[in-house]
Parts: sequence; structure tokens; C-alpha cells
Amino acid sequence: MKIPNDSIAEVYAAAADVYRGRISKDDAVERLVRDFPLNPTSVSHMITNLDGMLKGKTPKRAMNVFTWKYFLSHILEDFGQDVFETALRSFEQHVDYHETSKAKPSTDHSMRDLLARFRKDFAIVEPTDSAGEATDTIYPDDIEDPASVLVEGALQRITVNRYERDPVARQKCIEHYGAACIVCGFDFEKRYGAIGAGFIHVHHLVDISSIGGRYQVDPVRDLRPVCPNCHAMLHQERPTMSIESLKQHMAINMSGDREMIADVNEV
Repeated sequence: MKIPNDSIAEVYAAAADVYRGRISKDDAVERLVRDFPLNPTSVSHMITNLDGMLKGKTPKRAMNVFTWKYFLSHILEDFGQDVFETALRSFEQHVDYHETSKAKPSTDHSMRDLLARFRKDFAIVEPTDSAGEATDTIYPDDIEDPASVLVEGALQRITVNRYERDPVARQKCIEHYGAACIVCGFDFEKRYGAIGAGFIHVHHLVDISSIGGRYQVDPVRDLRPVCPNCHAMLHQERPTMSIESLKQHMAINMSGDREMIADVNEV
């Protein structure tokens, strides 16, 4: 019995809850079978596949193209770019596994095409080191519409840290720390007046790659308000530079500037 496409959203949501530890796999299967006309074995296999994708394991149970596409798209939206890339590698391992495990190996072009489309359309654009080529670095700052941004005339999809964009977490962070940059102290309202009131980026102290899916953000412990410039500098390193390190960079640079000014004045 095949699972109809219009039930995939329910299966995915339940599987994600299992991964997050909100419900047991058995309870999820029982609920789905009770509420929808679904085959318990197929549901169980799909839940196992999602868990494997999120953990970077090779999912070995077959699913149709629609289901793989739905899972990958929503992993990107719900768990972020790093987890998505892990899931995409798992999907590639799944495709390889089924091609090599058949009695007569053959390429499943529909799966390969899906893999290629996700690589092209959903991966973050990385800067190139090639000589003579332009580089574009996209930082996880507050973009009004994170789903689409025009970069040099081309529509590209990028993602940002969901924790940084959670409006409730963001507001609680700002209520606690204020809207001035925690690194350099810049305050948009003081500089620009009313139009700058409350404007600030919110930075996550820990890279999402080290968090994974089992995580609930604490706005005071995990987030800090930073100006766009400092936010970009924090993401100049991987893993993300600490706020204390960036302050040290600023202090050293400012000390050098003062020495230069003193030398000029002595001339």
C-alpha cells in the first residue's frame, strides 16, 4: 500500500517529532495509522529514513521522488543549511546504495536529477579562491525574505540560522541586552533617529552545525545583538568567531590607530 502524497506532510511532521524526542516512534506510527489510511510498515520506514538523513546515515528504505523532495526541502527549512547538507549527502548515499545493491545495477535518473537540482538550487553560494573571479559571501543576517535574494541580477535561494530569525527569541534577546551592538556599541537609533529604532541583527553564539536538530534556543544565553558589520566579521571564521575575540581584534586595531596618530602629531 503506497502512502498518498497528500499524507507526506503528516508523516514528515511526525518523523521530525520523533527525531526531536517529542514522541516515540511507536506512538508516531500508531497515531498516523489511526488518523490516516496509512500502512504502518511504510510509515515506520519513512520515519527511520528521516532519522538517518538527519544523522548522516545511509537511508536504505525506498521512497518515491515526491517524498524525498518533500523531506529534503523541509529539512532545509526546519533544521538549517548544515543539517540539510548532511541530509543531502545521506540521500546521495541512498541513491548509490540502491544502484549498487541491485542484481543488475542501473542508474535511477529521477533520483540523480533530484540530487543535482538540490545541489544547484539550495546550497549556499561559497566564495571562490580562483584568481580573477569575483567572490560573494552571504552572511546570516536579518534578511527580510530569506527565501530569495537578488545577487548581481540572479535569483538565488539562501538560508539563515532559523534561531536568529525567530521573532520571539529575537525580541527577548533585544529586551534583555538592548538594541545596541554588543561588540562595538553602535546604536542605530542614536545615529539615525527614529528610523533606526530597534534595528539590530541577532547573532547566535554557537554554529548550527554543532547544534543539530535537538535544540531549543535560549534568547539570553544563546543570542546577542550585533550590528551588521560586526555580524559579518563574526562569520569571517568557521566555526564562528567569539564576541570576545572580535573585541580583541578591534582593541588591537584601535591601539595601532592611536599610535599612528601620535606619530603624525609628533612630525
